Amino acid sequence: MIKSIANINALLVDIKTVNNLLSIKLQQAGFDLNRCLGNEDEYTVSSLLHSIDTLAVQFLTITASRNQFIQRTSYIERQQIESYLRKMFVCLKQTQNTLLQLSETDYKVIGDKALTYSIDTEEAAQLLLTRSIEYIDLLKPYTRMLELVIAQERIHALSAVLETLLHKDNNQSNLEQEEYAELTEEQNNALELSHFLIKQAL
Repeated sequence: MIKSIANINALLVDIKTVNNLLSIKLQQAGFDLNRCLGNEDEYTVSSLLHSIDTLAVQFLTITASRNQFIQRTSYIERQQIESYLRKMFVCLKQTQNTLLQLSETDYKVIGDKALTYSIDTEEAAQLLLTRSIEYIDLLKPYTRMLELVIAQERIHALSAVLETLLHKDNNQSNLEQEEYAELTEEQNNALELSHFLIKQAL
């Protein structure tokens, strides 16, 4: 159990590290970050990089709740998550390596297609970063499931805090009954905060 989470977290850190550098490296190499990608042009190069970063942060947040992550996923699912993340990392790392190789080569960026280039008379090629879309899609069901678990935990925790605040003064015998007719300012603030956080969690 510990090993699977450690492997996943290590991959997430590697993904985030390489991904954070790609935007600048792609621009320096002459690639247009506003070009569309995906089966339905659902990404630009820039938004794809942002989505990868967001996904890494989501999973790092999810795996921080170690016990819940273990309880809500099977060993096979954790292996699958690790496999998808590893393949995504390969896409990013290979893209980084290709950009390094291109910097030492006479190449041409093909402007009408995202992340596409050609070298001399060779056939046009596309940076492997484009394949990461496939792994984002494969990982999305896991993030949705696990985020729902975290949202439910937040709601339960907030409900418990609110319950405590609403009833903390019930044992104070020196207060008159009228004082219980309205919430205190602290309780009102807690109630408003809990409503806001519950909406955010959902």
